[in-house]
Amino acid sequence: MSNQTFMSNWTQITADDLKAAGHGMIVDKARTTASGGVDPVDSAIADAVSRVRRSVAAGNALDVDPAKIPASLRGITIRIAVFALMERIRLPLSDDQKKSREFDNSDLLRVADRKTPVEEPDVPAGNAEMQSSGGAQGINVPHRQTGRHKCSGL
Repeated sequence: MSNQTFMSNWTQITADDLKAAGHGMIVDKARTTASGGVDPVDSAIADAVSRVRRSVAAGNALDVDPAKIPASLRGITIRIAVFALMERIRLPLSDDQKKSREFDNSDLLRVADRKTPVEEPDVPAGNAEMQSSGGAQGINVPHRQTGRHKCSGL
């Protein structure tokens, strides 16, 4: 047997990942200013993951786990979540962060336009997650037995 560890092509993002990327203050501030029962950090991460998966779905297979994104888009996903949290706590983006957001959006557009492929999913979802596009199902309708031409003008 080999002692190689399986490196996952797709990964999940957690609040600890945001903190490890140097954004612990933003995560903590968002949680302390939150009202209601929803954790804004988990919500921002879920929104970022959904956005990235929408871009990926246009031309690539998705992982069966709806919380996973391609490992190559990890940084983009973290930044999307962090920038959303910054907006929530009314912390303005710096000029560099604004440029970074523009580059990230451009990268996601290239993925969606099928110009930049991503890693194959660890466990492909198949067609179950995304709605199939186009077309109406055919319906078997029996031939009409009556009609104006058969009823002599009744």
